[in-house]
Amino acid sequence: MSRWSQYDTDEERLPEGMQRIGYDADTQTYTFRDAEGTIWESAPGNRYGELHRVNTTYAPYGDEEAHDATEPLHSASKGPYTSWRHEMMPLLNWFLLVGLFLILIFWIISGTTKPIEPITCGEHSSPYKIKPGDTCWAIAEGHDVPLDSLIHENEDLDCDKLPIGGTVCIPRV
Repeated sequence: MSRWSQYDTDEERLPEGMQRIGYDADTQTYTFRDAEGTIWESAPGNRYGELHRVNTTYAPYGDEEAHDATEPLHSASKGPYTSWRHEMMPLLNWFLLVGLFLILIFWIISGTTKPIEPITCGEHSSPYKIKPGDTCWAIAEGHDVPLDSLIHENEDLDCDKLPIGGTVCIPRV
């Protein structure tokens, strides 16, 4: 036996007048009664530690101090009353994180898409609308125009990032 076994009794650990009256093996909770007759339960898996009130005591008629009106009335076998809002509180954090993540994604997507400005071509060139899969070389080859002339006609053209739906001016030869 360990040398601390003298502190394992209820008298040593519980407040004066409190006694253990039961144990529920399914929920692993201990039930206690204090000197006033109020029933208390331990947290699941804890024999001692923080106790919470399971029911309220009623004093004789006219003595209002013994009644705790803030606690809801319920049976001792169910444990403390919790509303569905309290039970769903952990999901609030999850939904909040998912919502913030979606807002962030939509904000990033809306920031990366820039409106395509219409380009007006000069007298010696004609407009061409860029299609998916087009490259500068393919556009120049398709219109029998040298690649250098196409790049010179479109000064801000980035051949690595052609905007689909954008306009390129093709010089007339």
